[in-house]
Amino acid sequence: MNALKTAIIGCGPRAYGHADAARRGQALTLVCACDIDTARADKAAAAWGVRTVHDAAEVFADREVEAVIIVTNVGTHIPLAKAALAAGKQVIVEKPLGDDIAAARDLVALAARSPQTVYVSYQLRFMPQMAAIHAAARDIAPVQVLFGRSRGMMKPQFLNPTPFCGIMDVCAHDFDMVSWFMGAAPVAVSAVLRRNTFTRDTGAADALSAVIDYGDGRSATIVSTIGAPEIGTKCDIAGAKGNISWGRDGKLSGMRFAEFQSEGVKTPLDLTCESGVNPDAALQKAFLAEVRSGVRSDAARPQDGLNSLLLTLACLKSAEEGRRVRLKEVQ
Repeated sequence: MNALKTAIIGCGPRAYGHADAARRGQALTLVCACDIDTARADKAAAAWGVRTVHDAAEVFADREVEAVIIVTNVGTHIPLAKAALAAGKQVIVEKPLGDDIAAARDLVALAARSPQTVYVSYQLRFMPQMAAIHAAARDIAPVQVLFGRSRGMMKPQFLNPTPFCGIMDVCAHDFDMVSWFMGAAPVAVSAVLRRNTFTRDTGAADALSAVIDYGDGRSATIVSTIGAPEIGTKCDIAGAKGNISWGRDGKLSGMRFAEFQSEGVKTPLDLTCESGVNPDAALQKAFLAEVRSGVRSDAARPQDGLNSLLLTLACLKSAEEGRRVRLKEVQ
């Protein structure tokens, strides 16, 4: 299967993760680095061994380029994705999907009509542990998810009060993850948010607790902070037909039982994980297979990106107003 000839648009730090994954996985062949900051584009092009472009329009007009990875400022994600689709390019767009709900809805509709493939870069779906949890969750009818992630301090560029920085940058992944496990779209959220806990006077959101309502009695609880890396990540799922636990020691376990028989016979779930998987490279491999062969993967789509964006903004609104917020209130 021939690798996709790909341009990276936006050459900041995150772009290097995509480029390294392309080198490792060989699903994508990088052909150019594009950034309006000429020095940044030139530096990336030299590091990746590709040519430099300073205008995305030139990328879209280039017939050699089959796919683009959009890693620019969040406000430009959607306009660039739309332009890429109009030019017939396959698209991977970095999260968050965008910063405008109406524009995001437009992109969802456009992607649904387009023959091209559009992924949102929630690469954690391709972590072996997350993929194993998702596969097993299908069999246990999830009712409650508890997802806790405590990480260390973020880089200075993320320590500001804007909606997509601080802990909200991390939680964009978590929002997508729990809804993926649930197999449902969220309808409302209740959140408590704290700022300036671990940094002085940055205004950055650094601790979040949120209960996500799926509208049918099922829920997911997220507890996340940027000041306690020793705690790490933990996920527990209680289902009508079983349960799954991912401990902070990295061990996965789970049991399956018959409906209404939680005290009866239980059998272990198969939670086997691959080792040595680079999530970005795995996402790119799935992208190639879908573009070339039509094999649909578990990658996040624009609708998933919209759901995560809605949750981000609804959490902020809930915390500010001290009440449960329905996602349809967020415009």
